[in-house]
Amino acid sequence: MRERFPPERNAEAVHSFASPSVANDVSDPRQVTLDTHRDYYAAGSYDRARLAWTLDQFLPSLQDLTILEIGCGDGAMLQLLTARGANAQGIDASSSGIARCQQDGLAAQCLDVSTDGVPFPNQSFDAVICLETFEHLMNPFYALQEVRRVLRDTGRFICSVPNPLSGHPYLYPGLFEYRNFRRFLEQGGFTIRCVRPWEWAPRETILPPILRRVPFLGGRIVAGGLRRLIEKSCRLFHVFPSFCYWLWTFECQKAELPRSQFQNVSLSTMPGSKQHLSPS
Repeated sequence: MRERFPPERNAEAVHSFASPSVANDVSDPRQVTLDTHRDYYAAGSYDRARLAWTLDQFLPSLQDLTILEIGCGDGAMLQLLTARGANAQGIDASSSGIARCQQDGLAAQCLDVSTDGVPFPNQSFDAVICLETFEHLMNPFYALQEVRRVLRDTGRFICSVPNPLSGHPYLYPGLFEYRNFRRFLEQGGFTIRCVRPWEWAPRETILPPILRRVPFLGGRIVAGGLRRLIEKSCRLFHVFPSFCYWLWTFECQKAELPRSQFQNVSLSTMPGSKQHLSPS
């Protein structure tokens, strides 16, 4: 489920989404997810330029690799992967997207990774791709552990999330701050090899909030020029200016993980545990 380029033609599809009463009933999280995203791709798709950029940047050689895309949508990335020689599989919670995939002969399944998990054996894939999907998930921690399970020890996990400054709404707002999401990946058992940005955040966000109300300050000359100056200065000192960009793409590899963060939380709060936290 990628929303980087929200096309106007998708506006009509909003009316066919699940009703508020259904979406607010979380007694069955899986069904809520499937209902909410059922018609996500009913009225259109997204620009493919960034999908090709992602492969060129992170996976330039795909011949005979086995790749899973989580959040495959209507199959745009799966088509690119297949055309470049990969054995690609996809999963998504949107039945309209999966229907398009299957019409095009792509291997894709409709499910909710937050509750269904990933329906493949351990260490099945050379790479897992997940672009602007984690922010849609009810249980991102479980999804991340499933990614780790099906990824081979030498495999790569390519994941992107939007910068909150883009105005994107979130289920878990703090999680998708740049530093917090890095920590989430690392706590989840991954080493981050590199991070690459895609496009600029809205230029006025480089200004203090009170100054964003002044029209001419948010233009190309003032805000745009300041943003470029700050970005170049940060790069000069080898600092990643995450706040400058629309989204971030992380390339990760599996790290050794004696136990999951979920277990760590339990051990750190369990009465009688040697790791039990208490006031000094």
